[in-house]
Amino acid sequence: MKRILSVVLCVAVLTALFCSCGKKEKGNELKIVCTTFVQYDFAKNILGSDKHLILLIDDGSDLHGYEPTAEDIVNIGTASLFVYGGGVSDRWVNATLEAASNDGLKTFACMDYVEPICMGHAHHHEEESGHHHEENEIDEHIWLSIKNAAIIVQKLCDAICEVDPDNAEIYKSNASDYVEKLKNLDSEYESVVSASKRNFLLFADRFPFAYLTNDYGIDYHAAFTGCSSESEASTETMKTLIDETKEHSLPAIIKIDGSDGRVAQQVSSETGARIITLDSCQNVSAKDIENGTTYLGIMTNNLTVLKEALN
Repeated sequence: MKRILSVVLCVAVLTALFCSCGKKEKGNELKIVCTTFVQYDFAKNILGSDKHLILLIDDGSDLHGYEPTAEDIVNIGTASLFVYGGGVSDRWVNATLEAASNDGLKTFACMDYVEPICMGHAHHHEEESGHHHEENEIDEHIWLSIKNAAIIVQKLCDAICEVDPDNAEIYKSNASDYVEKLKNLDSEYESVVSASKRNFLLFADRFPFAYLTNDYGIDYHAAFTGCSSESEASTETMKTLIDETKEHSLPAIIKIDGSDGRVAQQVSSETGARIITLDSCQNVSAKDIENGTTYLGIMTNNLTVLKEALN
């Protein structure tokens, strides 16, 4: 299967290169290709602009179903640095890098620099002792930890400085300023959680927020683990969600961005709890970025939502 994929990608690259004949590439100009919005936004803050950046998934679609186009492969093949998550959704990367055939390309996998945790269970207190976690159980939503974000920005700055040492001091200064903003927001999260009336969240939806809840010691219950493809809750799951909402006297239950909210609507109708939305940063488009959407902005809004849910 891997060999077939490589052949298909190579054909796609050759086609794209043929179609792009006559388009002149600039010598050694810095070019950074990022797979998702969060990586793009981190790099943009380090560089100070988006001049040298390309975002592959720019239509707001989900990373989990992404497949590189011929144009994407050509962009990677002419890049200085390729930035990707490094989780299970990036299994396409190795074959794509082989097809791109860029010997001078530096790669940066965000998950290489943080401590991964296992996919968020439906219930925080589920017994894990002695359980072996397979590769596909590692939660790849590492950016939903602001603490992780600060680490990734610092390491990404090092990688960018390596491919463009002439501007290293500018990048280091920009990264330092941005990390300070991240740390300040992290402190705000700590303060909000410590001052809250309750320490429990109910996700009537999928659960990509394991890193965030882990950072601040928040207990939770969720309809589905991680970014499960499930959307229909069983009768038993629905009963548990409703019972938990009533038991904790929750004023609000959570759905995530991009969800149809059907499970949340059912729980809400049975309990009277409001439905609020936490944004996982996974559905941001180029248009959203153009309109001012940023990682810091999303996570600041998430703090407001979190405060409402915990109080």
